[in-house]
Amino acid sequence: MRKIAILTDSASNIKENIDQGIFVVPLYVNFQNESKKDLLEISPAEVFSRIDENPYTSAPSIDDFCDKISFIKEKGYDKILAIGVSKNLSGTFNTMRLALEAGDMEYILIDSMSITMPEGLLVMYARSLIEEGKSFDDLQSLVEGKIKDLKMFASVSDLKHLIRGGRLSKVEGLIGGSLRINPVLTIDNNGEIKNYKSVVGYKRTINFIAKETQKILEGAGSYYMALAYGEDPSDIDDVKDKLSGLIDGAALYLEGPVTAVLGCHSGPSVNAVCFLKID
Repeated sequence: MRKIAILTDSASNIKENIDQGIFVVPLYVNFQNESKKDLLEISPAEVFSRIDENPYTSAPSIDDFCDKISFIKEKGYDKILAIGVSKNLSGTFNTMRLALEAGDMEYILIDSMSITMPEGLLVMYARSLIEEGKSFDDLQSLVEGKIKDLKMFASVSDLKHLIRGGRLSKVEGLIGGSLRINPVLTIDNNGEIKNYKSVVGYKRTINFIAKETQKILEGAGSYYMALAYGEDPSDIDDVKDKLSGLIDGAALYLEGPVTAVLGCHSGPSVNAVCFLKID
């Protein structure tokens, strides 16, 4: 059987797992006088401790991807299923494409139309298909067919980091700066971060996210779920408690902090509920 590797980027919020055939190329976190590779050279804790330095992010280089592709080939793989962060949120996807085009391995390239754990959940779904023995030719339609079933609801305490990084417009950001209105952020059909609903107060925001998640997943036969937080794991305690039944019933559940790259945009206080309906 021909071996299929999954190639993704660190915006997926998952770590490299060579045993599972998942290979991750890190984005960069940049400060005034230094650049560090996400996951490898910098932690979320360091980003949050230096958030006042206004760190910014940048895409991996073509060489970064080419080196990873060579490493994949050395490991005995002959095909690559590449899943990248939304091209409307990062130049990483186009860099990945150029590296794959320059290589000599057969590949499929998919724009996840997402970022952070929804992208990661799509990677994990792709891995399950490979484990089931799905043919390489079928993987593209199967994985792309699930993009519409990805969802994220996120709340951050301060939108200035998303606005500064260009991931959210200033007009939408103003919503969060008045009358304690908290935008519930999501990723739209164009793969961009948008305001899903404006809710007054933190508790109402958490209640809304939980109820909306429960409504969408009602009747789902199988689904993946993930919760992400920033500096403090307790930021997700309330929503985790409200979604405990769904968490227990998930075919796959992931929980953890956003990566350093994602933390540059979210800031230290964030909670995100992400899920993928399987059937």
